[in-house]
Amino acid sequence: MRRKCIYFVCVLSIISVMFTGCASQSQEKSVAKPTGTYLQMTDDAGRVVTLAKKPQRIVVLSTSFLDVLYGVGGKAVGRPSSKTPQTFPAAQDASEVGFIYNINNEQVLALQPDLVIGFQGINDKLVPILESSNIPVMMLKMKTYDDILAKVKLFGEIAGTQEQAQNLITTMQTKINAVTAKLPAQNKKVVILHATAKSVTVELENSITGNIASILKLKNIAAGSQPVAGDSEITPYSLEKLVEGDPDAILVVTMGNMAEIEKRMKTDLASNPAWSELRAVKTGQVFFLPAELFQLNPGIRYSESVEYLAKVIYPEVYGNVK
Repeated sequence: MRRKCIYFVCVLSIISVMFTGCASQSQEKSVAKPTGTYLQMTDDAGRVVTLAKKPQRIVVLSTSFLDVLYGVGGKAVGRPSSKTPQTFPAAQDASEVGFIYNINNEQVLALQPDLVIGFQGINDKLVPILESSNIPVMMLKMKTYDDILAKVKLFGEIAGTQEQAQNLITTMQTKINAVTAKLPAQNKKVVILHATAKSVTVELENSITGNIASILKLKNIAAGSQPVAGDSEITPYSLEKLVEGDPDAILVVTMGNMAEIEKRMKTDLASNPAWSELRAVKTGQVFFLPAELFQLNPGIRYSESVEYLAKVIYPEVYGNVK
């Protein structure tokens, strides 16, 4: 009996050490917040950003981030210009500072922001200008579903609305789980064509649509292909590889004028006899996806993108797209 007690105590001690070690590792990954600081974080450009107090005048340079900020109950004084309607009508009250690829520095500075949130890889050139004016700036990126969940959490911390942010995360996860719970056992093969008026490429699994497809357990026939130089999300289009993969569905993500793109595809792709022999073409499973949900980052509308694609691929399970 005494041996059993000793053995039990030893097991408890080992478990305790294991959990202590795990907790220590988790704490080491976070940035220690200095005393008297509202928030300190490392942005996606690897820069440590410190906010001495809760920001009251936030300028957001990306529509996707603007939706996240308002989605968690925050507010901006400056926003990017956009040709698409605002998800949150209240965001219309914020002053425009130019389109995301052409931000007006003077308009941003005139708003006297105490925080600027830009898109990493697009707005990086603004960092020196803002820092020289002692304006905190975060360079963030958001592509995958995990990225979006992380940004919702971060924006809740910025706005001081952590509970609302968690509620938003829970709602998004619940909606996506409801879709994936009904997925058929047999997975389908797809190819994702990225079409512009000038070219056609193939999206890999780490693109926005590629990530959405992976949530639905769709097999991207281009997975593992060599990406083009300077863009890790796409690979060159090859009709030979497309014929070899023979997908169940062809998904087309467009950038630009839809009429021009369809005309180009009919000229360059559909005119080739091999194209008409593809299973997806024969069965009418070629779909043009809406840019606001698949070309642009859907952000907090991610569950809409997942549900939309589920209806496209499995209408017999989810119903038809309206």
